[in-house]
Amino acid sequence: MAKHGFVQYLYLKIVVVSLRIVIALTNNTALRRDRALVSPAVRQQKHVKIPSRDKGRYILADIYYPPTTTSPAPSPVLLNWHGSGFVFPLHGSDTLFCSRMAQNAGVVVIDVDYRKSPETPFPGAINDAEDALGWVTSQAQLDSNRVAVSGFSAGGNIALVAATTLRKKLAGLINISAAFSIYPVVNLAIPVEDKKVPNPINPPPLWIFRLFNDCYTDPDARTDPAISPFFADPADFPRTVALITCEGDTLRPEVQELAEKLIRNNEDEKTIISHVLKGVPHAFDKGVVNGTIEHVRREEAYGLVEKALKDTFGIA
Repeated sequence: MAKHGFVQYLYLKIVVVSLRIVIALTNNTALRRDRALVSPAVRQQKHVKIPSRDKGRYILADIYYPPTTTSPAPSPVLLNWHGSGFVFPLHGSDTLFCSRMAQNAGVVVIDVDYRKSPETPFPGAINDAEDALGWVTSQAQLDSNRVAVSGFSAGGNIALVAATTLRKKLAGLINISAAFSIYPVVNLAIPVEDKKVPNPINPPPLWIFRLFNDCYTDPDARTDPAISPFFADPADFPRTVALITCEGDTLRPEVQELAEKLIRNNEDEKTIISHVLKGVPHAFDKGVVNGTIEHVRREEAYGLVEKALKDTFGIA
């Protein structure tokens, strides 16, 4: 857990709250645009309360059900975690992705919220992910033997931790067979000034990266695989791993390095997908306009996950 002193916490809190206000004021158009594209065939259950390990506290989730089927068998499930920099309350920003996976891949999608920093640094978000996975095992309509995880940015980090550290911890209770991580941060131990690409597209200033990292965890803890999944044992990853990153994203090199590490250490012949989306920056896919390069790449990324999900669960 990050050991914030009072003065440091106060500074982090003031800066993060200011940024949250800016994000809230500028993000509504993109969210409305994506929500308008959600198919009415997808049934939604909003603001489900998942019990947490803390008495009286719940984890919010939205559940997306595929169009009605007649099969009585429990459904395969995808748990998703949204992007946030570990600090922004953006639950619901992946509504288009979640509805697409429910409609086109035929799985139940649970879009899970998690606590944010600096109010609740590591391991708060990971504990919430573990509790959500445990809740899945208690739901008779969900198949805990057919589970996949996904996430964007910081949520992609949480998905990979769920697929490695938590998957190993919960072995025998739940079978996470696939992980889909989209423009994630996978190695917080790398100094932020070393995160570079030849042609960055709209890169955030370095102080933003430092802020996110400092809010989430202490510098001396950042090689923990539960914080930086780059350091997880390749053997701990599930049968299918898709690492999708963006050409103009300064996080791209660490994601590709993780993919190369998994490919080099693939004695049990996992399916490792390493895919770079050309010509787009980090977090490019929210609220995009039809006909743009961002729209093309969003369809490319979501289509890749959809196909891999169907292949993983044997869905026609």
